[in-house]
Amino acid sequence: MEAIAVIAEFNPFHTGHAYLLSEIRRQSPADTAVIVIMSGAFVQRGEPALFDKWHRACWAVRSGADAVFELPAVYALSSAAGFASGGVRLACRLGCTTLACGVEAGTAADFLRLGKTASSLSYDESTKTATAGRNQTDDLTKALPELAGLLEQPNSLLALEYAKAILALPSPLAMQTIPRRGSHAENSFDGPFTSASAIRRELKKGVSARVAAYLPPANRSDIEALLKSGSFTDYDRYGDFVSLEGRLLTPEQLCRLPAFTEGLENRWHKAFSTLSTYDEALSAIKTKRYAFSRLCRMGAYTVLQPSQDFFNESYQEGPQYGRILAFNERGAAFLKQAKETFPIMTRPAQAKKILSPLGQAQLTFDIRAGDIQALSFRSAAYRQGRRDYYTAPRYLPQANQER
Repeated sequence: MEAIAVIAEFNPFHTGHAYLLSEIRRQSPADTAVIVIMSGAFVQRGEPALFDKWHRACWAVRSGADAVFELPAVYALSSAAGFASGGVRLACRLGCTTLACGVEAGTAADFLRLGKTASSLSYDESTKTATAGRNQTDDLTKALPELAGLLEQPNSLLALEYAKAILALPSPLAMQTIPRRGSHAENSFDGPFTSASAIRRELKKGVSARVAAYLPPANRSDIEALLKSGSFTDYDRYGDFVSLEGRLLTPEQLCRLPAFTEGLENRWHKAFSTLSTYDEALSAIKTKRYAFSRLCRMGAYTVLQPSQDFFNESYQEGPQYGRILAFNERGAAFLKQAKETFPIMTRPAQAKKILSPLGQAQLTFDIRAGDIQALSFRSAAYRQGRRDYYTAPRYLPQANQER
């Protein structure tokens, strides 16, 4: 079975995401499986997703996906390079043949050319004063000035990292770019599409008519119910968890976590020990050299407590399983094919029988991330732990999907 992969977060799923899936479906043969690899409880910006992963996966299947797999949290909570590498390798191991992504401009050939050039560049990062992404963009602009305009687009960094990850595979996937309509970074509610971050901010006020226009109709009632019941992340509550760990952990303990290098452990400990809030502390630590998203991921590390060795081994070995969250009939056929060559997880109880020790560690980290997200929910009624153990993958008949 031919399968096209999409790496996503769907935080939350909106009409721009539905458009991407519909375009992939329109450009593909009718029997092609559209497979989504999605961040679970935490997202790449370094915080819990607004809603749980099962609802977000169902929203994607209703709008054109055939199966949604969880991107293990060790990759979801990584830099753009780690996020892309984890997603691309999981897509390959599941048996996907193409990776599709949305871009403002440029072709797959353009990004593969950029990726090949980027992989050949080398420099001493300790001599740089900007973020790693900015440094790479500057170097590529000098090497390929004719493609420099692509590098300033909001989605270019991920598309570039996808290309680099594809080129690093033993048997590269094909790459397909889908032109975006409207900007992902757009915060306006006047155009045909807007950004997930703008929608998250607006949803704090409820599902108003303004934001409802950017939510697929089949998903609106779910979102309204989740907001009404308090089954969503309260980011002030989560920030307090990070602030607590910032005060408890010593600089020596922080050094054992990923990304705490170059004296950042001392700046971190001082800021969280003296300032009142999560936002104040991160603002005090922020410099031109460290992207805000990196600092947010470091905050997640203080709460989830992964070791640097665990991250290093995961980056080296790649995802060890495919955790299915939601699927339809075509997705079920894809699952049957995929599990012939790769471990497919439907429930954590399978772990000791089918996963490697590293795979078990990755799954344990996923479950811990889910527990912290649940503890961050607005309503105490939804803060129970170990939901991964009693929530089964969701099956949605294709007749119920939007097309």
